[in-house]
Amino acid sequence: MIARAECLLSAGVLILAASHAGAGGGSGSLALIQGSYATGVSDDGSVVVLNDAVQYWYWTQKTGHVPIGGIAPGYQGAGGSGDISADGTRIAYTTINPKTGKTEGAIYEIDTGVTSRIGSFGFSCDIGATSAWGMSGDGTRVVGLGQQATCSAIGYVWSSATGLVSLPAAFFYQPNRANGCSFDGSTVVGWQSNYVGEWLGCIWRNGVQTIITGPGNIRVGEANACSADGQWVVGLGRYSEDPAWRWRQSTGYAPLPLSPITGYRAYAVDVSDDGSRVAMFFRGGPPATSGEGYIWIDGTLHELEEYARSQGVDVPSDVHLSLPLAMSGDGYTIVGSGRTSFGDRIFVLDLPRPASSCPTDIDGDGATGAPDLSLLLAAWGTSGAGDIDGDGVIGAADLSLLLAAWGACP
Repeated sequence: MIARAECLLSAGVLILAASHAGAGGGSGSLALIQGSYATGVSDDGSVVVLNDAVQYWYWTQKTGHVPIGGIAPGYQGAGGSGDISADGTRIAYTTINPKTGKTEGAIYEIDTGVTSRIGSFGFSCDIGATSAWGMSGDGTRVVGLGQQATCSAIGYVWSSATGLVSLPAAFFYQPNRANGCSFDGSTVVGWQSNYVGEWLGCIWRNGVQTIITGPGNIRVGEANACSADGQWVVGLGRYSEDPAWRWRQSTGYAPLPLSPITGYRAYAVDVSDDGSRVAMFFRGGPPATSGEGYIWIDGTLHELEEYARSQGVDVPSDVHLSLPLAMSGDGYTIVGSGRTSFGDRIFVLDLPRPASSCPTDIDGDGATGAPDLSLLLAAWGTSGAGDIDGDGVIGAADLSLLLAAWGACP
């Protein structure tokens, strides 16, 4: 049975939603909300980080829009992209330091409303000193772009223990940037400029940089995201006619499908933790929502709104989910921006999740083991995938269930 409702939240946000009981016992929904871009989502799909033309917000179905300030990408020349921890408690975003008037990456704590800036290297270029582009799943690290002397941009990793640590460059004195990182922050992905200004996809593991290559040692375009364990990486082609790609530590480069629309470039923006799902879009040029959104699942490419309809989600015919930008770890919640008959809107697409036969397998690798234990302990006292007994909080009871189920899933 499908139900559909429209309502106005107190923040003046139109929510268009649809839900149903899925084949696996889950439900699907679509929310269309005001704002410019949604760029991060918690692993359970409940908390979304977004920005309008000026500042950052977070959104849940319960709270609606909650402003957190900061300075939105593009506003007064600021850079960055909001991201969120896997448990939905911490947001990485870009702010203005009131003492310097320059941008700094920062962490916002949802429970307390407290913002902590991460500092800078002591230099700036125009308004920018540091900007946040990604956050580790455990919420302890921020990655992004910082400025050194003479407008020399460099990628960084920040933690409270180390402060700002710049990332090495394969091409001397050429800029690079970190776009995202793994759950524990030990793997970082992004781009490295070469001597002719091309952005090459690269990965840093424990601070050591590797330029990602394809067949014949051909270099690829920038890396946008990686899985929680850092094994899967996705990005775009080096040139507009090249395919987007998926890369794995053990198997290397694999091209994703070329655009089904002539003249459109392929973008791969996020990957599920098991590597089986990739959020993509194809676009010929501006504006940002002018293209079409897709999801790649185990080798098959699906137009995003058509796939959602096939899963029982009510997507109106005038809605195009054209710019997916982030995806939950399991690949079932996708957020971004789209076109509608009443203008561009942020979308939060929650696809029906299959019923889990192995709820202790938190990372979805087919077994209950050390990675699941690490995820559970990192989310202790919160809610989310580690809440095995479903009581709303991750704690001792969930730990007992996980240890009792240790080993391969049945």
